[in-house]
Amino acid sequence: MKPGNEKKKEHREITYQVGWKKGKIEWNEGAAEALSVKSLKPAESPEEAEVRRLQLLWKPAMNLPSWMLFPLLYALPVLCFGLTLILIYGLRHG
Repeated sequence: MKPGNEKKKEHREITYQVGWKKGKIEWNEGAAEALSVKSLKPAESPEEAEVRRLQLLWKPAMNLPSWMLFPLLYALPVLCFGLTLILIYGLRHG
């Protein structure tokens, strides 16, 4: 390799344009390697981050006896429809 090629690897400059804005990003590979060595926490994959986020939002449902599930299946839509009618009535006459 030529000595000029090694110099290009150490310092790179990337130009970009977003709409009417233009800019430059300077990349120094030597500094990037030094920063990666100092990092104590290993990088987390996107899949692991998504699983952890879902675990915070999605909690397991309570365990109901099987004899309650079938009536609940039919009762919940009826209750939701009734509550919706009550809310609409309250908005119109309230």
